[in-house]
Amino acid sequence: MKNAGLRDPDFLDRAALDDELVRVFEHCHDCRRCLPLCPSFPALFEAVDRHEQQASQLTREETREVIDLCYQCKLCYNHCPYNPPHEWEIDFPKLMTRAKLVQAQEEGIPMSEKLGMRQDLMGKVSCLTSALTNAAFRNRAVRSLMERGTGIDRRWIMPSYGRRRASKELAGRATASGENGRVVLFTTCFVEYSEAETARAAVQVLEHSGVAVEVVYDRCCGAPFLHGGDLAGARGNAEKVVASLAPAVRSGAQVVVPGPTCSYQIKREYPELLASEDAELVAGNTFDVGEYLFKLGANRQLDRDFPHPLGRVAYHLPCHLKAQNIGFRSRQLLTLAGGEVEMLDHCSGVDGTWGMKTKWYPQSLKIADKLLEGVRQSDARHVATDCPLAALRIEEGTGRRAVHPVVLLRDAYGLAEDK
Repeated sequence: MKNAGLRDPDFLDRAALDDELVRVFEHCHDCRRCLPLCPSFPALFEAVDRHEQQASQLTREETREVIDLCYQCKLCYNHCPYNPPHEWEIDFPKLMTRAKLVQAQEEGIPMSEKLGMRQDLMGKVSCLTSALTNAAFRNRAVRSLMERGTGIDRRWIMPSYGRRRASKELAGRATASGENGRVVLFTTCFVEYSEAETARAAVQVLEHSGVAVEVVYDRCCGAPFLHGGDLAGARGNAEKVVASLAPAVRSGAQVVVPGPTCSYQIKREYPELLASEDAELVAGNTFDVGEYLFKLGANRQLDRDFPHPLGRVAYHLPCHLKAQNIGFRSRQLLTLAGGEVEMLDHCSGVDGTWGMKTKWYPQSLKIADKLLEGVRQSDARHVATDCPLAALRIEEGTGRRAVHPVVLLRDAYGLAEDK
């Protein structure tokens, strides 16, 4: 079945999957356009070449390597000349997701993957014990034990957890009148537990331009479940998130998300995961925060008075923003705020927990090399990225702190940090 969807009966059928892997691998091998994008494609092309260009002759181990090396950056989808509506209907990221779901069905989900899916449990506990948790994450002995138990490399910089969750901190406050619109800020699990400054800045910037903001967080968007092989878990989280957002959308609000992986998940994966009217409604009214602010600007509703110009900014463009085909909205906003922006269009090599894991850590650093070198060579005053995991990779590799662009917009407006 070409381009089978998440709800198709054959989606998790091993024989149908194997047929589709051969079909897609043959087309990819003939094209090779995606060779420089990620490790999956060199592994695929070398394997097919070993078998005299016969993709059907790949061993299970060779196919498994191609699948395991895919970390869902999504770059190959937009790069591919044969994605839908082309008659070949090639969607390589979805095929890799399908393969991982079938593997999980046959083999079970490894404990390290299960732990990576429990962002809410880990976040809630870590916030309640933030001082202890943050200290433990800086302890070599603890990180060594953690590496053995979770597979997360001890060299990876863990996020710092806040004492209060972002949605709780920002609940019940007075908000703007809403003459320029009303939004629900879905904080995402990372911002909710670890990066409340991004949520605070987003609220300040939106309200500064007359947008009423309600801050909500019900649970993780479900991307870790989908990428880790738990389709039921991904669908369950999607149902809960849609149920929490749909009433606000029906009442006239739009959804703003300060994380590109999560905005991608809501926009692109929810309609197919749930096939419901509410999922379509929420997806159609969801915007990445930079995308929404740019929309305000296009409608002449964004305050363009920035009394504190940013100067030089090294801005990293995340893969999951590129995959949304919305343009370079954060770069344009930073420029509007007096930024001389150097855009670093290179992958951070993290994407979920793939680049954190000891097994893939060296390869992830090779993927991130151009990004890290770009930051090192830059004499920029600020470093920015919309992706919180890329921010950790930048800090890990260069020692420089990267913030969300909305934080820099807040500073350019001269708004004091709201704590």
